[in-house]
Amino acid sequence: MAQTKSKAKLILYIVCFSAFFASLSQNIYSPIIPIIKESFHVSVTLVNLSVSVFMIVTAIMQIILGAIIDFKGARYVLLAGILATAAASFGCAVTTDFTLFLIFRIVQAAGSAALPLIAATTIGQLFTGSDRGNAMGTYQMLLSAAPAIAPVLGGFLGGAFGHEGIFWMLTAISVILLATNSIFFPKDSHSAPKQDAKSGSLLTHYKSIFTNRAGNVILTLSFFLFFIYFAVIVYLPILLTEHYHMDVQIAGLLYLPLALSTIAGTFLFKNIQAKLPLSTLFVYSNAIAAVSIILFAFTHSVSIILMALTLALFGVSMGVIPPLYSTMITNEFEHNRGSAIGIFNFVRYTGMAAGPMISAYLLTRMPSVMSFGLLGIAFAILSFCLLLYMHQAKHDIKQEKHPM
Repeated sequence: MAQTKSKAKLILYIVCFSAFFASLSQNIYSPIIPIIKESFHVSVTLVNLSVSVFMIVTAIMQIILGAIIDFKGARYVLLAGILATAAASFGCAVTTDFTLFLIFRIVQAAGSAALPLIAATTIGQLFTGSDRGNAMGTYQMLLSAAPAIAPVLGGFLGGAFGHEGIFWMLTAISVILLATNSIFFPKDSHSAPKQDAKSGSLLTHYKSIFTNRAGNVILTLSFFLFFIYFAVIVYLPILLTEHYHMDVQIAGLLYLPLALSTIAGTFLFKNIQAKLPLSTLFVYSNAIAAVSIILFAFTHSVSIILMALTLALFGVSMGVIPPLYSTMITNEFEHNRGSAIGIFNFVRYTGMAAGPMISAYLLTRMPSVMSFGLLGIAFAILSFCLLLYMHQAKHDIKQEKHPM
């Protein structure tokens, strides 16, 4: 029994580190955007395209991989994903052509997209009850740590060894993970057989999600919030290197206020979500996010210290809002949670993908103060209007249940 628990814990740490590596691959890239721009002699728009494409592919693969895991098994998908990631990272390290670099980033995204999904699935299979909760806590902690570590690591490695150094490191880690998972990941880890879903029931599930007012509010705000979040993080290295004339290594450190405050926000949510109504948290967290975005617009080009403080405030809201929205989605859809969470994740990734491209277009058309200021004001107005919309929906439901 003890040996079984010990083996389960070993597998837990392996899959959690694999998921951490997937997040690392995504977040380590932002600080080296100026290096990529100079190395390949391309515009910021094209470099931002490589960020957006990565997120688009990751979003799409979340939907595709679930069915493949059920059909082929998690081990098959996991090893194929890591192998693709290793090959693509190697390609990114050696190529001198930006088109090929972009293709390798697409393959890297498709491969690494499997890792967090399989980690969560494996945890659900290996653990039950409170042990599952503890395992999920370990999983979430590593995922939260990656955005804090990756930009700093990317800044130092990129400054010392160029973008090639980062992708050589990712290649090496991929090879280690491939060997480790090949040895220790269970061969009988595929999901239990399920009945074939009928097209009619699937359509009914998705229809109920898209016609639910509260669900629509959360999906809309999550898209817009993650749009703004990625617009900020891809603009930050350009701002620090071109406006403040900082080295890439030092610029990576400026991600720490945002990353660490995001982790702090996650702990804050865990401590207060049982004490305050989710609707109250919804109002205050959205308000803090809107205010911090507007403050960033007016401070980012004036003072690094003021900018760091506003990024820390924004980070707190980004630590609270994703688990808050996830909880609200889960509570709203009791009978089709899987479909709802899948759509929620897809919408978030789509927002991440759209942010760098559209923000790059805005920044070429208007000053950065105006661009981010308008985004913050738009998010505030949208939050207020959608909050009224959601309250009206609840009022209508009450009227239907208790007519006069």
